Amino acid sequence: MNELRPKVSVIIPTYNRAVYVGDAIRSVQAQTHGNVEIIVADDGSTDETPTLVAGFGDAVTYLTLPHTGQPAAARNSGLDEATGPFIAFLDSDDLFMPGKLAWQLYALELHPQAALVYSDGSYFRDDPGRPTGRLLKGLPTPSGDVLSELLRGNFLVSPAMLLLRRSCLEEVGPFDEDPDLWLSEDYELWLRIAARFPIVYAPGNVASVRRHTESLSRDVATLRARALVALRKLEDRYPQAVHQRGAAINEGYARNHGAIAATLWGERKLLPAARHSLHALRYSLRTPGLGTVAFGEWIRRRRVRGTGARP
Repeated sequence: MNELRPKVSVIIPTYNRAVYVGDAIRSVQAQTHGNVEIIVADDGSTDETPTLVAGFGDAVTYLTLPHTGQPAAARNSGLDEATGPFIAFLDSDDLFMPGKLAWQLYALELHPQAALVYSDGSYFRDDPGRPTGRLLKGLPTPSGDVLSELLRGNFLVSPAMLLLRRSCLEEVGPFDEDPDLWLSEDYELWLRIAARFPIVYAPGNVASVRRHTESLSRDVATLRARALVALRKLEDRYPQAVHQRGAAINEGYARNHGAIAATLWGERKLLPAARHSLHALRYSLRTPGLGTVAFGEWIRRRRVRGTGARP
């Protein structure tokens, strides 16, 4: 019966996450959609990860890779191995809810032109049954042509909340392994996809995303600087699409420079803070209301999501 349903390849990149990766794998095995391929792409772990994953036997394809420290490289290695027409990504310290793949696959089947479907989820620290917040709290949830909204800020805050159509992913290309994109290689890919294809929002809770002291997403200034790189790359790759959405990308530049400036002012790094503040002002003046609309929205999101939220 499972063979009648499309195969979903779930790619789990990992590095020294032996304490978590088993739970991540089991959350995929618990899916109500039965035709699932699990690929663990190990970026050179030195802990007990190889032994732990070996315990799952043939149920998991295990890729041992030389350590690069680049999540993009591990995910791309998993993509090279994947055989399903649909692709999901799960960081090794996060979890899927049992109905995630079935629900999002249904949404993509209802929207055959869409490249990607996304849903909501929750943050947690130690117990996924005690969530600490929502992934999409305070963020927009557009469907269709979402490029303008995505240029303003990344509302696709975790790969765990997504399901992708492989044929569309092959058209735009894999994750960019440029080191200057580290921490925002996923955002850069979502931008490329949105420049070419519709994206669909399917309401529901599909994932639990762990927040802990080792989370890669905690360095706000670095994350925002990498987001600026992603925006510039999209301008170079799809200049016409970006030019048609000039107010949106200017707002995106303004928000990211403004967030970096706020962080640097707090750290008393006065010269770089002033420089990013001037950039934020310059781009803001190119948006509706001379930046007042964008600034008001940034303040609203900051109040709702907190200073550690992603772009």
